[in-house]
Amino acid sequence: MLPNSTGNVSVSYVDKFPSVSKLSDLVWLTEDEIINEEETDVFKGKIKNIKNIEMDFDGMTEYRSIAKIKVDKVYRGEVREGDTVSILLPCPINTDVWVEDTGVVSAMREGLTGIFMPIKYNEDSYIEMNRAKIHLKDLTEYGFFDGERYAFIEASDELIFARWAFESIKDANSLEEIEQYILKTIR
Repeated sequence: MLPNSTGNVSVSYVDKFPSVSKLSDLVWLTEDEIINEEETDVFKGKIKNIKNIEMDFDGMTEYRSIAKIKVDKVYRGEVREGDTVSILLPCPINTDVWVEDTGVVSAMREGLTGIFMPIKYNEDSYIEMNRAKIHLKDLTEYGFFDGERYAFIEASDELIFARWAFESIKDANSLEEIEQYILKTIR
């Protein structure tokens, strides 16, 4: 159900994808701008579920995924500890689809823990293509500005984050170090 979306649109869960590549460019932001300029919620949580989706805009398709994350600790925002939130990811997970600037979120897998900084969607949050519009609140509560700078993922043998964007903590090896940095930097 997409009650606020317009035009000939549909969204469905999918398991198979064509091989696709998508290019984009990130706007340069300072560490402070990434953490404090946008009204992101900031929380630590465990990834409970990830499902890939196909968004159809009257024949033009966009591939993404939806992650459900159980919130363990809140640093900023309306979300509460114990909540499970849905986040629209800017790419599908574990597929042959390649989307530039999504290296960090592409590493997301069920069972991993991370610190996440998504934006809460509102009535102005939508994707429009081919004269059709999907309101993102019809899909999830949250989304990322990009797939690089708004998540820190703790995998079994490494800490995955955009080290190039966070020069002051580029040598961090644990979520505890990231948490201390967030607490010190957040306004």
